[in-house]
Amino acid sequence: MRHRLAAILLLGLSTQGIADPLTDVPPAWADRVAPIPPQRLTELEAATATRIRETRDRLGEMLAATEISAPELAGAYGRLGALYGAHRMYAGAELALRNARTLDPQGFEWAYYAAHLALEQGEPEQALGYLSQAAQIDPAYQTLPLRRGEALLGLNRLEEARAAYGQVVAVPDLRAAALYGLAQIDLLERDWAGAAERLREVLALQPAADAAHYPLGQALIGLGRRDQAREHLGQRGEVKPTYADPLVDELRSLQIGARFLFEQGLAAVKRRDYPAAAAAFAAGLLEEPANARARTSYARALWISGRRDEAKVALERAIADGPAETLPRFLLAVVQDAADDPASAIAGYRQVLAIDPGHQGALSYLANLSLRRGDYTDASALFERAIAAGATELQLFLHYWGALLRAGTSDVALRDRLLAFDKRFPEPPVFRYLLARLLARSTEAAVADAARSLEIARQLHDAQPSPPHTELLALALAANGDFAAAQTLQDRLVKMALMAGALGPAVGLEQTAASFRAGRLPEPPWPLQDPMFLPPPADPELVIQNYPAGQPY
Repeated sequence: MRHRLAAILLLGLSTQGIADPLTDVPPAWADRVAPIPPQRLTELEAATATRIRETRDRLGEMLAATEISAPELAGAYGRLGALYGAHRMYAGAELALRNARTLDPQGFEWAYYAAHLALEQGEPEQALGYLSQAAQIDPAYQTLPLRRGEALLGLNRLEEARAAYGQVVAVPDLRAAALYGLAQIDLLERDWAGAAERLREVLALQPAADAAHYPLGQALIGLGRRDQAREHLGQRGEVKPTYADPLVDELRSLQIGARFLFEQGLAAVKRRDYPAAAAAFAAGLLEEPANARARTSYARALWISGRRDEAKVALERAIADGPAETLPRFLLAVVQDAADDPASAIAGYRQVLAIDPGHQGALSYLANLSLRRGDYTDASALFERAIAAGATELQLFLHYWGALLRAGTSDVALRDRLLAFDKRFPEPPVFRYLLARLLARSTEAAVADAARSLEIARQLHDAQPSPPHTELLALALAANGDFAAAQTLQDRLVKMALMAGALGPAVGLEQTAASFRAGRLPEPPWPLQDPMFLPPPADPELVIQNYPAGQPY
């Protein structure tokens, strides 16, 4: 009896403009089947809506036929119910599957589908009843205990649920899902150690099942392991352990249309299966080729899969199809930026900003590009716009201050920025470090404060005697006239660099030590090789994988 949906798929479907026998059931069947009103199809894709209408029409023809068996009619009702269920039209699905069960009481799939759809809707009591019917027909169907465990867990019948999951926990293909269910029971019973052990095994068996991270974090909190818990809580996701279920897989195969294919692509992205994601997006785009957002997602999956030339072509197509879309333009500009094509990158970033003047990504990346190219005034203005748009990354503020410094901004303005940034980012104390250097080297009377510089430098060095803080302390001592103490500290840094084999840094440190020996402050006041003046090159790998998309298709 099983898999009759596949056979029904082969039936020729036609529409002949007859009255709707599904609503007004012919007398021959009126005492056995319930009417099924037409369902609302306006929100479905055209291909899906057409398929459902054709399926209803074919069923209507069968109801009107003089010679048709109850099992044949049950299969047609089941087919319609499956289509409704696959597209979350649950009211119609329930009626159609009920008719299928009435006409064919031994049809396992009709009861099983009804149970699956009830679980999808959060109706565990109803699902349990359908599962009991299915078990009477075919108790050997392998996934029945998993479904039963899910329903019992939803009803808080924990011991029964534990027994159900225990029936299949030793089955290799079902073990991860069974362990996940058992772990939920452990959590409810406050067995933190048991839950943690099971969930760790779930993740070992199926690393893509990121839904296990959150309950694992909860279990670790219960065990007092808060640092480990934070690590897992930060990785929480929505992908539960997967397992093969032929009947449910068959049901899902009915979800035709671009939207379903795009959702499949996104599900594959969550699993980090980017080749599968690219294939799903490509299939969806065959049905909806002008969907610029879906094509952008396709381009991202291609890039991460290593198909970079194809990804660039896809981004260019997305730009052509979506004149108001910023994401493909931004991603392509980052790719051009990383490929050392600044003219194209700048044009791309500017196009994004013409559409969305507050686009944080374009503002930040264009600012960094301007800083690397030595256009400090433009970089400063762009950084300021990015901050006004809501940018919060510490590195961006650091590069912004570096751009202001290189643009010739007054020391008073530089100091005020540092004081404001330090309040915003008290840890790490990078802005206090810069403030101490500025106070030590400023030529503006309103800013120069060697004593305050030394005070800050000592605080930083006492808290963390790292080489940068030691070098800062040496500079502050020299600014206060204590060149001997400054030289002692600087010589120590030179020796450490030589012992570590860092010959390049050792040369720079030695030049500063020589200045102290000569009784003067080092030149230049700010090392031009400092990372704050040299933001890293654009990284398309990071951006393409992680930059948020407001609507992925």
